[in-house]
Amino acid sequence: MSGPRLNPHQAEAVNHIDGPLLIFAGAGSGKTRVITHRIQYMLSKGIASSCIVAVSFTNKSAREMKHRLQKMVGSKALRGMVLSTFHALGNRILQKEIRILGYRDPFSILDSDDGLQLYASIYRDLKLDPDQVKEDSMPFMVSLCKNSNMHHEDWANSRSLPVSANFFCDVFERYHASLKSLNAVDFDDLILLPSRIFKEHPEVLEKYRRRFRYFMIDEFQDTNPTQYELLLSLVGDEKNLCVVGDDDQSIYGWRGADVGIIQNFQTDFPQAKIVRLEHNYRSSSRILSAANAVIANNSKRVQKILRATGEEGEQLSLIMAEDEEQEAMVVADIIQNRIIHAAQNPGDFAILYRTNFQSRAFEQELRKLQIPHHVVGGYKFFDRKEVKDLLAYLRVIANRSDEISLLRILNRPRRGIGEGSVQKIGAFLQNMAEEADASGMRRPDFFHALERIGSTPGLIQGIPAKQVSAIYEFVEFIEKYKKEFSRARKLAPVLSTMIQELNWEHEFMREGSDENAVRARMLNLSELTNMLAFFESNWEDSTPPGLFDFLARISLQASDEDDDNPRGRVQLLTLHLSKGLEFPTVFLTGMMEGIFPGERSISESENPEAALEEERRLCYVGITRAMKKLFLTASRTRRRFGETEEKEPSRFLDEIPEELLDREDHSVSQMAERKKDEMEEWLTDLRNNLKVSI
Repeated sequence: MSGPRLNPHQAEAVNHIDGPLLIFAGAGSGKTRVITHRIQYMLSKGIASSCIVAVSFTNKSAREMKHRLQKMVGSKALRGMVLSTFHALGNRILQKEIRILGYRDPFSILDSDDGLQLYASIYRDLKLDPDQVKEDSMPFMVSLCKNSNMHHEDWANSRSLPVSANFFCDVFERYHASLKSLNAVDFDDLILLPSRIFKEHPEVLEKYRRRFRYFMIDEFQDTNPTQYELLLSLVGDEKNLCVVGDDDQSIYGWRGADVGIIQNFQTDFPQAKIVRLEHNYRSSSRILSAANAVIANNSKRVQKILRATGEEGEQLSLIMAEDEEQEAMVVADIIQNRIIHAAQNPGDFAILYRTNFQSRAFEQELRKLQIPHHVVGGYKFFDRKEVKDLLAYLRVIANRSDEISLLRILNRPRRGIGEGSVQKIGAFLQNMAEEADASGMRRPDFFHALERIGSTPGLIQGIPAKQVSAIYEFVEFIEKYKKEFSRARKLAPVLSTMIQELNWEHEFMREGSDENAVRARMLNLSELTNMLAFFESNWEDSTPPGLFDFLARISLQASDEDDDNPRGRVQLLTLHLSKGLEFPTVFLTGMMEGIFPGERSISESENPEAALEEERRLCYVGITRAMKKLFLTASRTRRRFGETEEKEPSRFLDEIPEELLDREDHSVSQMAERKKDEMEEWLTDLRNNLKVSI
């Protein structure tokens, strides 16, 4: 199917259906078009939609893929097809199979904040300061271990960790025991547990192999070993696996992605067909020449060259400022000038930086000039306190064993149940657990303890009758809405009624929120109801969705919420968050040694050479976000802990051919002179306007 919109290499990839296929898709080479056309071609050849699995790495890209396909073939043709992320695919499997591992249905998916509370509880049990959890990087290390597909003891003993291997293994094992007792999983388990099921129960794997026969994986360069093992299990002997990616854009090694997976794909699949998409439809020729020159300095890569299909374009501008404040001032001035004199919109610009702390100076200068802007990855919807509280209620209603959510809402809104009473309940629960262990019975959970306390006044000494009554009412409330949600034909109206009954508005006023803040917080709760209603109206399965289905969708959606990208504003974002985006004008800022490449990224790595190559790939990603104009900015000095440090230009600047660059030096005197000229011009315009009005 080589329609008019496909070039010969794209058509070659689309028309190859059976067997393994590796598509090296350079930046801006139209890979999403290839993926969607390939699926359309497969459907036209009579392959059932229910046999196809297309996996992307973010919910946003999965939604975009689905939207394009709906336009091409219609919604009906996509019924039964899996278009999702790796985690959503794992969740789909676990919803049907997790009971085989001893979990109950439904289970909870813990987010990072819930996981942090679990680690803090483990540290307290070990008589350690719970604030030490973050300092030890324990959640990050456990996630990295799970993504490595290694046994945790082998992983710990093979690395240099900030804690001892024995301590890491102890916390690792306690963490997973706690998860199991809560009938909960974390995001990494959404990949690990399906693989475990397939290993331990081959008959389950065979069931999925019979159904899923064709696989397409986007952004394959970001795959980690655990995801790859799950994929290899499902692919089976037919090996109908198409992977799309670019090793030059592999920038997530720090969180477990292994660029060697895409580079060694031919070793795993010797019969694989290889297609290279090297025609770029995004950037000018000069921008691509700079990108090609930089990435060519990486030794461990598959050789390829991006070729422009558009115009030669403007020279790249290299701006050298005195310090980070002046760097930001120059960038803001250029944006203002281009908006006024070049008829560009604020949304045409992106300011990219290596780490989040660099955004402050740019925000400050844009604010001064009243240029609308948005910091991508700022305060997110699902991080808001009232949203997390309401979701915690829903999680407890769906899974009474979710102790973390239960403890969050036991006194939210406030009902007079103090921390002292919670500790007494915890001690009572421990006694109940010991009795259950002695008799060989199932250990009770926290909610069960609340039920006993609420129905038996005086059961625990020291808890006042008023608090016992509040506990009883809380238990009744949870049980009431568990029934309401389970028998309702539509869930959203039940949630709306529950919000009203909880009287959040009164609680927000008690907390000191002003009228506008109360209204905004209530609108956030209302938005969750809207999301549930939208979720129900777009549910495609024959059986109606349950509360757990909605919570699973929310958990997966919240994991990549940073995709939010309001139009019409200058975008400020890290290089990692810029992946997959494009802008007419890009400022690649902080191009100094120690900032970019990042000093700690290299010095703290166990493989400094590999870390430097990943930093260079990140630079390549940043350069290829620009469509028409690229500014590279740096400063001679930068403040650190109040002290001024001299900085050397980034080595990546030396890798860009000199003939591609226009150099601009912005000394303090030059800036002052320019500001003086601008002020005189403004005064002249003001006088002329006054004369006209007189």
